[in-house]
Amino acid sequence: MTSGRNYPVILCGGAGTRLWPASRPDRPKPFLELTGSLSLFQLAVRRVLPLVEEDGRLLVVGGEGHAPLIAEQLAALGAEAIVLLEPEGRDSGPAVAAAAAWVEAQDPDGRVMILASDHHIPDEARYRQALLTAAAAADDGRIVTLGVAPTQPSSAYGYIRAEGPGLSPVATFIEKPDTMQAQQLIMEGCLWNSGAFIATARTLKAEVLDHAPDIWRAVEGAVPAEGGRLGDGFLSAPRLSFDYAVMEKTARASVLPLSLAWSDLGAWDAVAAVSQGEGTPHLAHDSAGCWVRAPDGVAVATLGVSGLAVIVEPDAVLVCDLSRAQDVKRLIQRS
Repeated sequence: MTSGRNYPVILCGGAGTRLWPASRPDRPKPFLELTGSLSLFQLAVRRVLPLVEEDGRLLVVGGEGHAPLIAEQLAALGAEAIVLLEPEGRDSGPAVAAAAAWVEAQDPDGRVMILASDHHIPDEARYRQALLTAAAAADDGRIVTLGVAPTQPSSAYGYIRAEGPGLSPVATFIEKPDTMQAQQLIMEGCLWNSGAFIATARTLKAEVLDHAPDIWRAVEGAVPAEGGRLGDGFLSAPRLSFDYAVMEKTARASVLPLSLAWSDLGAWDAVAAVSQGEGTPHLAHDSAGCWVRAPDGVAVATLGVSGLAVIVEPDAVLVCDLSRAQDVKRLIQRS
């Protein structure tokens, strides 16, 4: 099959509540500068721009309320994109289908690369090469997901069991396990599910129509040709993740193992783990392993404590044990 053009798609959904108080509804996790001078969204754009050539396009799918942030951060990079704005978040299934429908209308053989906007992937060149390897398999009708070689038994990620080594069909997807189960999965050779999917627009259309037809019918007529707000038909799409709607049901799923540094930066412990040093410089005495984030002009001091995250915003402060960082979401839900 002749290979098509590349269409990286960056999904900007999700609330990032585990990263409160920095992540808020009006400026969620993707638009925060957590690992340097660029936001996670800007880093995601920078990673894939070299793949957009030969008349391919970069697509961004995000919430209508975040349109100014998306435009501002794209402009700061000098990057152009087709931006599809959701009038309401419907989970990743409809978002993926909307992007696939836009590409399918322009270029049915186009390679759609569904990517997160908020992951930490420092080796950009190797990641791009992996996407191209996956895209070559996608040209043959596969839906390829990227599976990351685990570095520890994390209960924060889903796992993938492959049928064999290298690029191979997916045997099963496994929901987030507890730590003991995660250890067993790693011993069995399972991979972390990175949430990236690569397939042609033609394949995505066929598989969404086969396994979640209500999603495709809702979004197909709601996609504006030049980008912008998705039509009201999008609101009738079932609220389903792409994993559940398609990937757990399709016979076309394959996984490409990756061995590189990767994190979804899902909570403050993950941000601390990939940071150089202890975050914002602060005064520490008889303290160890504390990670601080504070704005310029705010002095933070720690005394006689260890393993804490101290997150300071103009209107809120979080102090938590780094080992409990995953529980911040529960804290916010109860407030």
